[in-house]
Amino acid sequence: MKTITFATLKGGSGKTMNTFNIAGILAESHKVLLIDVDPQCNLSANCGIDTGDAQLLTVRDIFGNLSENQPKPEEVIFKSPIADLPNLDIIPSSIMLFDTEMNMINVAGRENFLKYYFEDYREYLENNYDYILIDTNPSMSIININAFYVADSIILTSDVSTNSISGAELFCALWNSKRKPLRKENNIAALILCNRDKRANLGNELIEYSSSAEFSKDLVLKTVVPSTVKLKNTEVEHQPVNLLYPKDEIKKVYDNVVSELKERGVL
Repeated sequence: MKTITFATLKGGSGKTMNTFNIAGILAESHKVLLIDVDPQCNLSANCGIDTGDAQLLTVRDIFGNLSENQPKPEEVIFKSPIADLPNLDIIPSSIMLFDTEMNMINVAGRENFLKYYFEDYREYLENNYDYILIDTNPSMSIININAFYVADSIILTSDVSTNSISGAELFCALWNSKRKPLRKENNIAALILCNRDKRANLGNELIEYSSSAEFSKDLVLKTVVPSTVKLKNTEVEHQPVNLLYPKDEIKKVYDNVVSELKERGVL
C-alpha cells in the first residue's frame, strides 16, 4: 500500500483534477482509497457525493473525535461512489473542517492524528487498498501537515504560470522547515505541470525553467497536462478521463503521467 498526498500553495493549479484523474486510471486495475481533507470538498463533489448530507460521516469525524468515538474505516469510507469504478472508494470531506482545525491548535501531537489513525487501522487499510490518494487545500494548515506527514510521497502540482511555479518552490521550502522538527524525510517526489496553453510562448519558457531550476529539476514530469475543457467536464459529469474520454488524447496524457510516476517509484 502506498500513500500519496497531492499538494500546492496556489488555488486553481489542477491539484484536485490530477488527484481525481490519476485515481480513476489506477482504479482500473488497483484498489484505491481517496481521502479529501480540503474543506472546499471539491474531490468529494467530483465523485458525486453530497457533502451537505447531515448523516454522512466524513474525514472531520476522524480529526474531530480523538478517542474511542473515532469511526472505523468501514464506517467512514464511502464505497464505490462512481458505479463504473467499483475499485474506487473515498473518505469525503466537510466544510466543518475549518472549525475542527481551530480545535486542534493547542492539542499535543496534532501533526500526527492521521498517522495514528493509519497505524490503528493499518491491517484493514493494507488488506483493502493498493493506493491511498489524499487531496489537500492550498495551504500549510495543521490538517494538511497531517496529510503530508503520513504520505510516502508528495506530488506537487502547478499550472504553467509564474505565480504557481513560485508557489511550488515556496512549498518545498516551507515543508522542508516543517518536516525537520518532525523527523520526517523529504518525501516530495514529483511535480506535475498542467493547464498548458501551447499558444503561449511564456508557457514553454516556464516549462524549460522548471526542468532546470534547482528545486524542481529532479521532480518535474516530462508529461505536461494541457488546458482543455474536457477536464472541466470530468468534474461536472463525476467521471474521470478514463471513463468519460477513454479514447481521447487527454486520457493518453494521464496514462503517461501514471506511467512516469510508476517508473519513478512514486506509484
